[in-house]
Amino acid sequence: MDLTGIGGIWPASLTPFDRDGAIDEAALRAHLRHLAATRGVRALVVNGHAGETSSLDRTERKGVVQVAREVAGDATGVVAGIVAEDPRAACDLARDAKEAGADAILLFPPLLFAGGAEARPEMMLRLFHAVAEAAALPIVLFQLSRPSGLGYTPELLARLLREVPSIIAVKEGSDLVASYEDNLEVLKACGRKVSMLTSNNSWLLASLSLGGDGILSGIGSVASDILTEMHEAVARGDLAAARRANDRLRPLVRVFYRRPALDMHNRMKTALNLMGLMPNPAPRAPLLPIEAGEREEIRRALVAAGLLPANEMAA
Repeated sequence: MDLTGIGGIWPASLTPFDRDGAIDEAALRAHLRHLAATRGVRALVVNGHAGETSSLDRTERKGVVQVAREVAGDATGVVAGIVAEDPRAACDLARDAKEAGADAILLFPPLLFAGGAEARPEMMLRLFHAVAEAAALPIVLFQLSRPSGLGYTPELLARLLREVPSIIAVKEGSDLVASYEDNLEVLKACGRKVSMLTSNNSWLLASLSLGGDGILSGIGSVASDILTEMHEAVARGDLAAARRANDRLRPLVRVFYRRPALDMHNRMKTALNLMGLMPNPAPRAPLLPIEAGEREEIRRALVAAGLLPANEMAA
């Protein structure tokens, strides 16, 4: 599936494990099938942070992409996250993703780049060129927050778009309104269609209102239907409806994206377990399961969002 110019909702999926810590393939298929069947979902994103990909070995990552391809069929795209510290490993993962049937890859910057890669832009360019050549797949660029040291300056983003034509979209998580606006301008001026997919989870409505083609986020693994409502309302200029969707989303954002941040996707697994959509919410070690008190807070947030009935018994 050609994802060029495609917006809408791209949920970053979770990876369910069984009680022994192995990937639960049946649960994974059910999770991805549920997302693919949700109105407004245009692509399934696997092997990202939400999918605990750093805890998966190479064989497991390829297997997740294969399952996603089988579930997605022809109507939904499949995007494989590429998280690696060594460009050679990134190239291997990209080749695996192509063999497994991915339509595009989501390229994460190596953590090493936080040490000052902005001053050495050739590092970024070499990584993108190597991965693009290795797999010949369209690339979604992950724009992380500038304060993290892993975000691209507008100047470098423009250069990457100019010199790496296989970049078709930007997962935009810069965290700063001014940076988001700067990046929007870069995309508008690049001379071709590159989709802006917001990932600014604490202000998704605001970022869509500034301009954007869709949402790529882990919260889509739980609330893709709400994201669709918000996105469609903004697209048709219905601010009141967009605010209503945002009001439903807010309790989930507050309970998922709080300290410690390492538990954000762990909390989403717990939410799906409470909704009856994931049999085992436990993450893979060294992450720890969510405790009873926080589980109850997640349940209340789901009720407030309209994703569980108000009389649902605490579990």
